[in-house]
Amino acid sequence: MWVWLFLTVLPLIPQGMQIPYFDFGRAGSGFNGPGRELPDPVGLASVRIGVLGPGKNAEGLQMRTGVWMALDEMNRRGGYKGIPYEMVFRPDDGPWGVAAKQVVDFAYEDEVWTIIGGLDGQRTHIAELVVSKAWVPLVTPSASDESIDYANVPWVFRCAPADSRQAELLLEYMRRQGYVHLVALTEAQRDGHTGFLRLREAADRKNIRLDAHWQFSGGSPGTVVPRLPGVESDALIIWGSPEPSLTLLRAIRAAGIETPILGPASLASAEITVDSAPLGELVVAAPYDLSRQNQELQEFSARFKDLAGVPPTPIAFLSYDAALLVAKAIRAAGLNRMRIRDELARISHDGIAGKIQFNSLRGNVREPVLLTFRNGRWERVTK
Repeated sequence: MWVWLFLTVLPLIPQGMQIPYFDFGRAGSGFNGPGRELPDPVGLASVRIGVLGPGKNAEGLQMRTGVWMALDEMNRRGGYKGIPYEMVFRPDDGPWGVAAKQVVDFAYEDEVWTIIGGLDGQRTHIAELVVSKAWVPLVTPSASDESIDYANVPWVFRCAPADSRQAELLLEYMRRQGYVHLVALTEAQRDGHTGFLRLREAADRKNIRLDAHWQFSGGSPGTVVPRLPGVESDALIIWGSPEPSLTLLRAIRAAGIETPILGPASLASAEITVDSAPLGELVVAAPYDLSRQNQELQEFSARFKDLAGVPPTPIAFLSYDAALLVAKAIRAAGLNRMRIRDELARISHDGIAGKIQFNSLRGNVREPVLLTFRNGRWERVTK
């Protein structure tokens, strides 16, 4: 039988492709430990949900407000069996070890049922190390680094579209436009580096050459701009965290460089829509369709601005959806971390930013959306 199977399957495999011994991309690990039999605790004053994120910057405010709005909405519906949800926030500002300590405190001191947090890959990876031992689910709303999934920790769930799909989408657009010369500008930090790795892998698969690759500092991103006139380029890709990437984009345009700029989800910033300076041709692989406008989105945006004093960014929408997903899982599984983990792994949620449904490695399967910024608003790219 094995000989028949080998002779049948072998001709179907493309020439030069090696047969993997085991494909972890199709067979993520589950949780086989004890604890599912434990009943709901009694006498709880609240159902605590941990929120891990920056306490000192705008991104942290966006995440906290988005989560708070979702939990407030659930409380107005009666909470969990009459018990209100409570958001417990711990900041992860500072050295990388801060995030690890905060997750330990979430798990054992605050006794949260789930943690929402990790706005980037670095912080999520740190939290991942702890929750693998503490057995508490972690849902990251905006980190798109797929190596989070590859660690194959059954307690971690990634909601944003993957870096690899963002890179594929941008390169497909580049090819359709007939661009040949591409220059990559990536932030000198972990997410910028991992984003570049996915970009380079996608370029290799498509036989697209990167003519140059330079890193920029998050503190002074504009220092890379004088290099750009010295290299031929049909398009620039900026890959980094939101604020430095937008600062670099503005510096490029201020220098009179009109080359089309491509970017990942981090450049799909609400700040761009209120930017008075001309930004030229800008195309991004957004985490959801920012051009879509309906009553639900408009009501959310108005309420968010009343609470936070600023318009919502994609982080706010993604965090809101993540919190509703968590509440949905708790409602079905009860107050038991193991059963909540199981429920998160199998359910789906149609959120305000789109559908959340996890693959076997617990990464969201939702595709990014290609958008361009034109006439002061985001529009879908149709060609």
